[in-house]
Amino acid sequence: MFVLKKDRVRLVNAAMGRIPCDTTFVNCKLVNVLTGEIYAAEVDVLDGVIVNVRENGRPAPMASAKVVDCGGRYLMPGYIDTHMHVESTMMVPENFGKQAIVWGTTTAVTDPHEIGNVMGIDGVTFMLESALNSPLRQYVLAPSCVPAVPKLEGAGAAFFAEEVGKMMDMDGVIGIAEIMDYIGVYDNDPRMVDIIEEGLKRGLFLQGHAPSVTGDALNAYICAGPVSCHEARTADEVIEKLRLGMHINVKSSSLSSTAKLLVEGMRKLNFVDGVSICTDDVHASDILKTGHINHVVNVCIKNGLDPVTAARCATFNAAREYHFEDLGAIAPGYVADIQLVDSLEGIMPYQVYVEGKLIAQEGKLVDIEVGIAGDPKVNTVNIPQIKGEEDFMLKAPVADGEVEVMLFETARSAMRPGQTLKYGKLPVKDGYVSIEGREDLSWLTIINRYGAGDMTVVPAQQFELNGKCAIASTISHDSHNLTVIYNDTASALAAAREMERVGGGMCVVKEGEVIATLPLPVGGLMSPLPCAELAEQIDKFGDALGMVCKDGDNAVLRIAIMALPVRPGFIITDRGVVSGDTQEFVDIFKK
Repeated sequence: MFVLKKDRVRLVNAAMGRIPCDTTFVNCKLVNVLTGEIYAAEVDVLDGVIVNVRENGRPAPMASAKVVDCGGRYLMPGYIDTHMHVESTMMVPENFGKQAIVWGTTTAVTDPHEIGNVMGIDGVTFMLESALNSPLRQYVLAPSCVPAVPKLEGAGAAFFAEEVGKMMDMDGVIGIAEIMDYIGVYDNDPRMVDIIEEGLKRGLFLQGHAPSVTGDALNAYICAGPVSCHEARTADEVIEKLRLGMHINVKSSSLSSTAKLLVEGMRKLNFVDGVSICTDDVHASDILKTGHINHVVNVCIKNGLDPVTAARCATFNAAREYHFEDLGAIAPGYVADIQLVDSLEGIMPYQVYVEGKLIAQEGKLVDIEVGIAGDPKVNTVNIPQIKGEEDFMLKAPVADGEVEVMLFETARSAMRPGQTLKYGKLPVKDGYVSIEGREDLSWLTIINRYGAGDMTVVPAQQFELNGKCAIASTISHDSHNLTVIYNDTASALAAAREMERVGGGMCVVKEGEVIATLPLPVGGLMSPLPCAELAEQIDKFGDALGMVCKDGDNAVLRIAIMALPVRPGFIITDRGVVSGDTQEFVDIFKK
């Protein structure tokens, strides 16, 4: 796949000095990710393409229209994010691109399965259209698992082979996104077989997602077609997957970082050409303050990865993963996606160029406006099942006395939702389970927000709330149903009504009164605001959250991940409590 259509005759003439180039970069230290060397060089660019790289003082064959003095800085390719969800930034693609590019990311491969779960193909179309207004090059993969497991959860849409095929025929879509129903894949579930076949017959990229999958199951998963995995979590896992030919994506996101252990595994191998870098899920505040792919590069280097190797993983290796034949290096015929940096440690670049055009300098966009972006203006919060406080109570199988009921463990780590199946005795009052007097317990509910009417309520452990309050969020991977944590039904009802009013997002309610709201009206996932304004809103919301929850920011991360059924442990969805290991429902009340 070639990113740019090129007039090869013009490029040859420029390289030979028959016609002038547009730009020449001088006085730089070239980071050659093809050979691992760093040396003085000059680089000529024409029509957004590198045409000549000179070293050893060799003179230019003809003067260029413009000369850029790099001031002795390193000159290297722009970074490529091999897997991310723009929705997790809480920005629309247009504004995400305008912020990430100042950190040196010039290409991103995105998976819009969050908005796909909410708005179906219309949501994916919106993401493609919004990305066109971004200075950062964005490619899209067709979501493969919407919802992640149809029998276990309800979503706003359902994608099967027909829908996935339609999306792959859209401009800007280059393959199938993370095929995360890995059990369905190695069990030859017909839905997954048919979806994968749509990608295979088009010869497009098949992105994998196989956390902790090993041995025969991993071999079977690879035989099915997926070629990559961004969910390796141990040194042994990265080694096994690389040995079997999988491409590994090292990540450090707002939710988790696998860099330390994966770098440990990489250092035991002679070749790591199959390793690239991704962000997966990173929030607006983090992009504003610490960056994007550059941050992952920095984390890898701090954990022992050679800086030039880290640069290669984030550029050339990433481009080869997707068969971008003209991205990822500084060499003749490659697209002139260039960053000038003072250090290879993943700091903010001095300048960033896309296709030879200066886009950002010292953290600021050049000749590009940043403001409120477009959005679909569709309210996706539809919860007719919520009529009053009683809906937030758990109906017991007996009128009074005690029942043995599941105590859902909301584990301290966002990346480890309920890991153990535990039951305990709780009193029943007037036909409903009571947690009165149990400060160690709160209520957790997942409410279908697409009009289906389903919801699940369970007592939850290890979610410490201060006073009578509730926290609500429509960010709840991957179906993004409405999640509410509460110890007061009046506050829970007020939180649900607030989410209806603003079209989704997050809110904090105390004693029945809304004290903070983070509106995310674009699918209940994103804001049309630019990064700096959104980050300010996020910080203010975080302050309010800290007033009612001891966990603070980690509480939001835990809420966001606890309803994802394609994970180990026990998960709660709008349809019940699920064993992620067996993909079966388990009883809330012990029989």
